[in-house]
Amino acid sequence: MVVQGRERRQFGRIHLDQPLGAFLDDVPVRVIEVSVTGMLLEHDARIVPVPTRKIRVEMEGKTLQFGCVVARSTIFHLARNPTEKSIYHSGIRILEAVGESETYLRGFIADRVMRALEEQKANARGVPPIGTYVFQVGKGDRFRRCEFDSRTWHKSETADRQQPPGGFTVSAELDMSTVDLLCRTWENTTEEGRRLTQMLAELSIDRSEGGSPRRYVP
Repeated sequence: MVVQGRERRQFGRIHLDQPLGAFLDDVPVRVIEVSVTGMLLEHDARIVPVPTRKIRVEMEGKTLQFGCVVARSTIFHLARNPTEKSIYHSGIRILEAVGESETYLRGFIADRVMRALEEQKANARGVPPIGTYVFQVGKGDRFRRCEFDSRTWHKSETADRQQPPGGFTVSAELDMSTVDLLCRTWENTTEEGRRLTQMLAELSIDRSEGGSPRRYVP
């Protein structure tokens, strides 16, 4: 599993070593990257543009369902002969989540990020155990910004949910023991580990405003 670098306008994505089986409406697809706000799909058939779609994803024995829109679709590999299939890549943006699908998706991402942070211990000494991290999603519109100046952490409350370049932003409702754990992880890990730490921090933020999936019951 590889965690992709963050894009400023998009929640950090994880690349899946084993793609997840899914259906975009009735078209079979494979999910190769996933984030809280979208997914990257691989498929063999061209997708016809329509305003909105539904995606069903098989994830660890559960079927997750989302309303979505196709943000982009490109040909990734062009067939070179009649026996070969062309491969397409399509990026989707999640609009709505069915039932507890968003909660399961967040847990799936958190689990993989924590596994990747554990792997960072082989490359950086002093990384605290992150396995005790308790996934909590704050419901307010107040956040705690934690910025490191190479010697000291500066923590302040803010209404800005953006992740700073030299630290991270979490929900103000996240307990301080977890905030301290993320700070120690940030200090003692690699650059990749810091991106992972930011992803865990972002998972604590309720995305109901500014791009989070809304919930609906089909």
